[in-house]
Amino acid sequence: MKCQDYINTTVNESSIHGCPYLVKHALHWLEKIFWGVTIIAAAYWSFNICYSQWERFRDNPIILATELTWGKLNYPFVGITLCFNYTDEEAIAHVIKDTWAVTPEDRDSYQYYFEFLKTINHLTVAKLSTLEPYRNDDKLKNLDFVQILLQLKGKGLPKRETKTVEKKTDKNAQGGNSEYGEPDFRAAITELGMCQTTSQTARYTNPYKGADNIQLPAKSECNPMSECNSKIFNRVGGNASMNVYMHSNFDIITPGDRDTILSGGTDNGALTVELMLGITTAEAEVHKLPIAYRKCRYINENKLHYSQSYSPGLCRTECRIRAALAKCGCKPYFYAIGPKKSICDIKGMLCLEKAQWPESAHCNCLPLCEEIRYVVSQAQAVTKSTEKFESTIIVKVLLPRMGLKRRVVFSADQLIVSFGGAVGLFLGASFISVYGLVFTFSQFIFSNTLSLFKKYFNKNKHSNVIKVREY
Repeated sequence: MKCQDYINTTVNESSIHGCPYLVKHALHWLEKIFWGVTIIAAAYWSFNICYSQWERFRDNPIILATELTWGKLNYPFVGITLCFNYTDEEAIAHVIKDTWAVTPEDRDSYQYYFEFLKTINHLTVAKLSTLEPYRNDDKLKNLDFVQILLQLKGKGLPKRETKTVEKKTDKNAQGGNSEYGEPDFRAAITELGMCQTTSQTARYTNPYKGADNIQLPAKSECNPMSECNSKIFNRVGGNASMNVYMHSNFDIITPGDRDTILSGGTDNGALTVELMLGITTAEAEVHKLPIAYRKCRYINENKLHYSQSYSPGLCRTECRIRAALAKCGCKPYFYAIGPKKSICDIKGMLCLEKAQWPESAHCNCLPLCEEIRYVVSQAQAVTKSTEKFESTIIVKVLLPRMGLKRRVVFSADQLIVSFGGAVGLFLGASFISVYGLVFTFSQFIFSNTLSLFKKYFNKNKHSNVIKVREY
């Protein structure tokens, strides 16, 4: 098939508006130009509409709609990470004696190591520069900071053998506390130092060896028919300050996270914090959309290497570990997951401080498609100057009547329909029209390729015959 024949056949048999007129011999050339311009304009507007629909599908395929939450029976109680800030001088003396064989009688050396251990005791990702005075001390190399912290903070940590606490609940409310209940904590090494947490991701922050086999904290759930409260005591002593971080019970804490709420305990009295729970669900169609378009992930859509499920906090943690390894070749001891060998020493920590880590770790961690958030509704402190009370924080969770639901307003099948509508409106084309164009083009390619092979075969055959005759 010649090119001219192919063009005439394609244009003449096409159902696109105006195409047959381009090859009709009876028409004036000005009319053919008119139809050509009309077809080009129609194709432009068709493509423009298709592209706008594609942008809509790519950028805004989902909306958040409100819905009643009456049908939901139980809600997870807020996750709590508790950090005590105190100095246990007896524990410091014990660590100094075991590590450097120095006693209080050697005042200068003892005071030097005492100040160093106080620095480690209060060290967080925001205070790495406090290690600068100890940069060049060879006696401080190869230290196991996590084991040192376990000894320094042992007074305020739950025992490793802690059993799951069975909380007393109302008969009509499974998991809802009719009285104030104490959280079930596990030790946790975090970017804020050695803390304790009630999170169901406690295995990823557990500082002890064999963290995969630890018993997770007891799940605490709230029922709309009862109050949902928890009471946190300062059991370390009056010299210890208490910071309570409230977050999702299925995630770990990362400082500066917009979903983390910080509350400091009062020195004398009780602080009541009321949280409003917000719930976001997603319909089944959301899962069918590509992750890049819905801009959220499900727990089982895990791309992480150091954890078995996905959460924004675990994603940020892994991102910061990778950034630290890339910048300084080591991982801070703040993380229980990740490489076990490349742990930063003092110089490595100061290297991260110079590299402005973790701010320089640009992490693109998507939220969960189905998530729970907490917002402070009210915080009220009650103190009595005439009496001495231990510092206490009471956490109350107010359950929602309305929730948000991710709904798909523009799915892939709707995108295909909109493409067909735009092309059909302006060009009059359909699936059959496209199929016809593809069929004609494939026929043109196949016939011309076959013709070339025949010519090449006949040419070689003719040349071989001539050679035989000459011979």
